[in-house]
Amino acid sequence: MINTRPSRHRVKHYYRLLHMKTIIIIENDDVEQEPVTDLLRQAPEDFTFLYAQNDQAAIVIAKQETPDLIIYDLSTMQSPQIKGLARLTKKLPYIPCMAILGEEGLLAEEVNTAGVSRSITRPLQIKQLHKNCTDLIELATSGQVRGIPIHSLLQMLESDEKTCTLKVASKQVSGMIFVEKGAVIGAEAGDKEGEEAIYSIITWEDASVEIRYYNCQRQQTINKPLISLIMEAFRLKDERDSIREKQESQKKPKLELKHISTAGNRISLDIGSKIKMEFDTVDTPLVSTMVGMIPDEYLIVTTPAPFAAVKTALETGSRIAIKYLHMGRLCMFKTQLLKAIQDPHQLLFLDYPPVIHYHELRRAKRTAIFIPCTFHLPNGPEFYGVLVDLSGLGCLCQLKSKGNAPLPPIDIETKVQLRCLLPGLKEDQELTGVVKNIKKSSAETRIGIEFTELQQYLKEIIEKYIYSVESITS
Repeated sequence: MINTRPSRHRVKHYYRLLHMKTIIIIENDDVEQEPVTDLLRQAPEDFTFLYAQNDQAAIVIAKQETPDLIIYDLSTMQSPQIKGLARLTKKLPYIPCMAILGEEGLLAEEVNTAGVSRSITRPLQIKQLHKNCTDLIELATSGQVRGIPIHSLLQMLESDEKTCTLKVASKQVSGMIFVEKGAVIGAEAGDKEGEEAIYSIITWEDASVEIRYYNCQRQQTINKPLISLIMEAFRLKDERDSIREKQESQKKPKLELKHISTAGNRISLDIGSKIKMEFDTVDTPLVSTMVGMIPDEYLIVTTPAPFAAVKTALETGSRIAIKYLHMGRLCMFKTQLLKAIQDPHQLLFLDYPPVIHYHELRRAKRTAIFIPCTFHLPNGPEFYGVLVDLSGLGCLCQLKSKGNAPLPPIDIETKVQLRCLLPGLKEDQELTGVVKNIKKSSAETRIGIEFTELQQYLKEIIEKYIYSVESITS
């Protein structure tokens, strides 16, 4: 038997890899004394070493690898290399940099003003080198934060007068904020810098933040108080959101307003249906329940709660707008109050509307129908039911509990097959689809099905039938 369980040695090895710190070393080939790498390999910690010939190469590596420390060996270098060190610390202000100087300690003052975090002189002692490395690596990353809005985190740093770099990532974007003694002094995000960048980063949602070191070498490009930055960022966000919503609303197809006469027809409002009522004198729509009707005469609905909100609006002859959803349509009509009663129950009698106006909300026209069918699950028994709703995209199948075997559990996206006789055809048709919704009761189960691979001629037959039904009922 092969033992797939990792050995203690392998687990320890993986743990070491996980916690291994990365150091970039910029070292002159002319150094005759013991290389920095050889000394650090004698330390108890495990380090990963990356090598660069100069500051420009180190910057390229750091952008790809995100090291914890940079060691710049200047022990045999002269003043021109100080410019490279200064470029390095300005480009990578969030990575601590340690400089190694010659025995005489030359250039120490220039090195410190160039932005190094620490400098040591040769000859190098392993304990001294190791301690400086571990101290600086601890400064490299203070921790990670999730779930706190960027503006709240910045206010906390301002209160504590912290100095750090915030490395922020959200979805497909990332950026950095430079904080010095609590003040935001710079930011970058993609091709944006300064105020433009901070206004963008502050409003990022679901952001993860890595709190890193900052060497204070960046030129200050932001001079406004934090509260001003936050307020302007959210003002610009509201402006962008408003423009986007306006553009999206313009792209949306306008819903066509259609009309159905109620003359000789019963309004499609069942007892218990919820409706929205809009009064001229009440600011917000209120919800009521359909109680009953006498076609062509009046509707009876409950008085919406709270009663105090509509008491003054319930005068005989008051105009009321009614809205409700039915079969994928947003229906509406205007009516007037015939009478309001309070005994034995608070009810409103409304004038029966002559016309119903509606918007078609569904992607495809559909109609109520009654077509006997058989319902088949993969490798399952056959069930008898009826199609009670039909469109070119799908249907609603009703299965009665009585007369059928117990229906097994059905998951959304389950593939099913229907067999039925569609209007205008002489032979049964097989329709395949996937389950999109299920509603169960003790007496029946209603299953919403979206057709898959529906032949074009069958889709045309269904749509032609739906249009013909609509033309008759309109």
